[in-house]
Amino acid sequence: MNLTFFSCGRFLTPAFLFSLLFFIAVPFCVQAEEAGVDDPSVQAEIVVTATRSPYSLGRVANHVAVIGRADIERSGHADVAALLRNHGPVQVRDSMGNGRDARLALRGFASSANLLVLVDGRKLNNSDLGGQDLTAVSLNDVERIEILEGGAGALFGDQAVGGVINIITRVPVDAGGQMSVTRASYDRESYALNYGRQVGDGWFYRFHSELDRADGYRDDSSLNYENYSGRLGYRYQSDVGSGQVFVESRLSDNESRLTGALTALDMAGDRRQAGSSFNDYAADNRSLRLGVEHRFNDAIQLLASFSDRDEDVLINSSSGFGDAISLQSRRVKNVDPRLLVTLGDWRVTAGVDLERVDYTFDIDFGFGFSGSAHENRKRSEYLQVLYQVTESLHLQGAIRHAHLETEVESSFAGPLADYEQGVTVHQLGAVWRGDFSSSSFLSRMFSEAGSWRLYLNRDETFRFPLADENVDFFGAVNLLDVQKGVAWELGGAVELRQFDGRLALFQQDNRDEIGFDPGLGFFGANTNYDDTRRRGMTVALDWASEQPCLVGGQCSAGLLYTYLDGRFTDGVYQDKRIPNTAPPP
Repeated sequence: MNLTFFSCGRFLTPAFLFSLLFFIAVPFCVQAEEAGVDDPSVQAEIVVTATRSPYSLGRVANHVAVIGRADIERSGHADVAALLRNHGPVQVRDSMGNGRDARLALRGFASSANLLVLVDGRKLNNSDLGGQDLTAVSLNDVERIEILEGGAGALFGDQAVGGVINIITRVPVDAGGQMSVTRASYDRESYALNYGRQVGDGWFYRFHSELDRADGYRDDSSLNYENYSGRLGYRYQSDVGSGQVFVESRLSDNESRLTGALTALDMAGDRRQAGSSFNDYAADNRSLRLGVEHRFNDAIQLLASFSDRDEDVLINSSSGFGDAISLQSRRVKNVDPRLLVTLGDWRVTAGVDLERVDYTFDIDFGFGFSGSAHENRKRSEYLQVLYQVTESLHLQGAIRHAHLETEVESSFAGPLADYEQGVTVHQLGAVWRGDFSSSSFLSRMFSEAGSWRLYLNRDETFRFPLADENVDFFGAVNLLDVQKGVAWELGGAVELRQFDGRLALFQQDNRDEIGFDPGLGFFGANTNYDDTRRRGMTVALDWASEQPCLVGGQCSAGLLYTYLDGRFTDGVYQDKRIPNTAPPP
């Protein structure tokens, strides 16, 4: 398929986007004033990721896809990575082949460092090239997953370039639990147990445990995975307000042994044999989180949390090039207080994100360990404002300033670098929304009332260079510039009783995008690319029957299509496709 609409740069200029949205939206806005958009039938789903606090999706200039608990149970998947693989815009790469080292990408950004992954708002991203450890949370402990597609630099900051995935865990409402036992091929045995309870109007708790063991398809390969989590909280009401406090802890232990490649002759003899190379992988992840949500009155609310994540990774490998051992250790501490103020048609969120990371990397090729140690201190203040102009028109804007301080030391040479980087980004958006009148064409065609939404969003994104993008294996420092971008998105959605439809057109221009160039140096090197651009569209259609069909159940059908084209717009690679970006059909 050749979509020439996206091959001409003049069509997606800011002036064109604003003009197109204006001429499309004006008739609908007039119609919405007559119909009344506050009718409960047109209220959109409540999401957290669009504003970092619960808010109606229909009132923000973003699209957030939601995978609910019912969708998770119907999917039959065993882990988060497998579940996300079926969500069209998300690209999942599994470098180890066992689902335990999956790398995620969104909107054509191949590096997982360009996608921010959260668990209940807590960052899983690292300050180094290590990907997000999706096994840190069990799929059995997930209530829903919210996927914000597109740039969100002003609201979420560093690494929210292609989008944000927020994994929201289950919170007990009533007493109840679940236990499962699985036996399967390759001697796999899996056990899971969870239980939660709300005690009166105050205390609540929940715990989860999971054990998964199996042999691999190849000889001498294995998997051993353990995950434990617990949450204890208390809801309160007092003369100074109401809210809740909580503490939660997570522990995961992930061990696997993978055998290496086989020659064609070896495969002809026995394709399941172990071969002469292997990788032993072991990762321990421990985290603690304390949080408070306090509402002073109907207008002011405070949300804050402190998290401490400790992760150790050991990789023992052997191949024709020799044996090697690598050790990675991460200690990540985050504090994220924010104040939410709602006054009439105004909603203001002001907060600060503080992060401290201590990261060490050591590797031994048989001549003794060598490596580097990194200390990152990140501070980021932000402000978001949402304003309801009329019942059908909503505006939003945000600003964020981020500052990074980094110190690097070598195990041989001592201090290598001490540098600071900073950036300021902005966001502007508009939403038109309403419902269809009884005389509208779509209402007559479907014999039902429904709602519609149009939005336009401009967001500036950024990404600081990672620790081991600035420092190579030999301790050489090559300080990279901050990656910056501008993301535009024009979208719309229609919600009817049986039918939902969504269309989004997007473009993202990047300056100093960080990536790997194999043509630099002897082994290749990380560098700042010349200017790049990604353009695309996403179309989603869903239908569900109202009456029982087939054997008495509900029938449903869906279509999800994503088009993406990513190219260099300057330099020696001008008009060439960006590496590892899915080509257009």
